[in-house]
Amino acid sequence: MKQFLIFLLAILLLEGCVPQPSTTSPKSCMNATQLNSYSYEYLSRVAKLLREDKKSLESFEIFINALKGTVDNYSKMIKSSVYISNVVRYLPIPYAGEVSNTTKLISKTVLNLGGAAGALNRYKNSSDIFLENFDKLSPTNAKASEIAKVAIYADTKLLADANDLQMALREISASTAMMAATTQSIADTLDATSGYFNQAKSWAGLSQPTGDDSAKVVQNHNSMNARIGQLNQKITSLGNSAQTYRLNIEKARIYSELALQLES
Repeated sequence: MKQFLIFLLAILLLEGCVPQPSTTSPKSCMNATQLNSYSYEYLSRVAKLLREDKKSLESFEIFINALKGTVDNYSKMIKSSVYISNVVRYLPIPYAGEVSNTTKLISKTVLNLGGAAGALNRYKNSSDIFLENFDKLSPTNAKASEIAKVAIYADTKLLADANDLQMALREISASTAMMAATTQSIADTLDATSGYFNQAKSWAGLSQPTGDDSAKVVQNHNSMNARIGQLNQKITSLGNSAQTYRLNIEKARIYSELALQLES
């Protein structure tokens, strides 16, 4: 799409003029100054959205820390009850091809959370650098090379960091979904409604769970499901923002590259 737009605009420029809205003439020539103006305008939209999203980024950080607490509670739940810790040995862990046991599942999620925290910091840093460099641009006198530099940074670094954050959050979503499914399996075992689990309990010689065991599992399962719902909302929100950034940045870079060609 980007290459097609560059090709189309280049043809129009080589012809000397491009159609422009005007009350006096159906055509007006597009020069480097106009191209710079358009590029700056699209970058200003990105800057505005990034500033509006700053509070959202802060909530991401708070959410990741809260999710760490949820995972920690999950781990404690497994370790705190002899009955539960024995039961999980016989659970058919979801997605067994990826996670062979509960300990690995917890470790995988903790690792994903660390990756997401790092991705969030990189995205926050690239956002700050973009805004700092954009604020140095003059809306009327900025050179094509200056605008192009900011547009290229946004296209190659800012968008890449946004994509990395999306991927990290999706990995967390997948591993927490596995944890939630495992918790549901534990709850099924405690309710003794499954023939498979009844046999497993018989083989292992497990005693009946306490009411406290059941309460912990229910509380953990509800907390996990609530976090997954919040996480998926954040992934959707970030994806929508990234798409808006991408469209504006792509246009800004196209106009700035064409302006550079005219100036040279």
